[in-house]
Amino acid sequence: MKGFIIKSIAGDFHVYSEETGKVYVCKARGQIRNLKLQPVCGDEVVFEYDESANFSIITSILERKNQLVRPPIANVDIALIVMSTIKPNFDAYLVDKLIVAATMENIEPVIVVSKCEFIDDEVKSLIENYKKANYQVIEVSSHNDINVDEVAKIINNKKVVLCGQSAVGKSSLINALLKDDTRSIGDFSEKLGRGKHQTREVEFINVNGAYVADSPGFSRLDIKVELTSLARIYKVYKDAGLPVLHHSCGNCYEFIDDLIEIGVDALHPIQASCMDIHKLEKRYGDRIVYYGGFDMHSFLEQGTPDEVRKNVKHTIET
Repeated sequence: MKGFIIKSIAGDFHVYSEETGKVYVCKARGQIRNLKLQPVCGDEVVFEYDESANFSIITSILERKNQLVRPPIANVDIALIVMSTIKPNFDAYLVDKLIVAATMENIEPVIVVSKCEFIDDEVKSLIENYKKANYQVIEVSSHNDINVDEVAKIINNKKVVLCGQSAVGKSSLINALLKDDTRSIGDFSEKLGRGKHQTREVEFINVNGAYVADSPGFSRLDIKVELTSLARIYKVYKDAGLPVLHHSCGNCYEFIDDLIEIGVDALHPIQASCMDIHKLEKRYGDRIVYYGGFDMHSFLEQGTPDEVRKNVKHTIET
């Protein structure tokens, strides 16, 4: 049979089968573990069920379209980034980080601004900026039932992760989506608000046809960074006519060619202790701009005033 993992806890994988409409608690076959392929919540799997023994085992994991490292979850369609207008205030920096993390894994970011009745001019300006960048923004009030149906339409039949700080209104939004049907919610609200989570627990909850991930760690999304993923992110800036500055400390020689190829315009910083700016200029010419070049760790922390002046002058002249 085929199904997808809706819950993962302590080596038990709860697999939902559309074929039977039932949930089966499965173990992973040793062969899968030997391949160092760990099933995660959201995985599409093939499993066997022995009715006489009431035992289920996952025999294979189908190809993933994406995967997050933290929380451990796969095949996500939408990242619902929930930010409130007050208590806590709208955090644009966190929104930007979550948008990047989602986009790099081909997950559609959707920004939900909760407690919309308290929107001020500053938040309105931020919202307009996101809309100009072609990101979908929905202004919501769970308590006053404003645009809750709009969220329901967007996430219908999708696998969704909730992202955002504590107290931004994630659990209130889920309760509003469920309306009078609180059977599926279980202890969702308690889990989201309790502050202490066990990161090994991940769960998808059926919210009127959408599967919404209930897990700790959703104020951030950790990802595996690959050049192809970076290229997709940088293309957004390129299409908007903006330069791309890549920050990477240490010796970057071995991947500068790759960075140039995916659209990086400037590299920061150039650490003089491990990279020679003259060598860089000779090799790459005007293909990339370099920022930095002053040896902060050696001269600024340990050098004499004369050594600092000499090093700064050399960097400027270079």
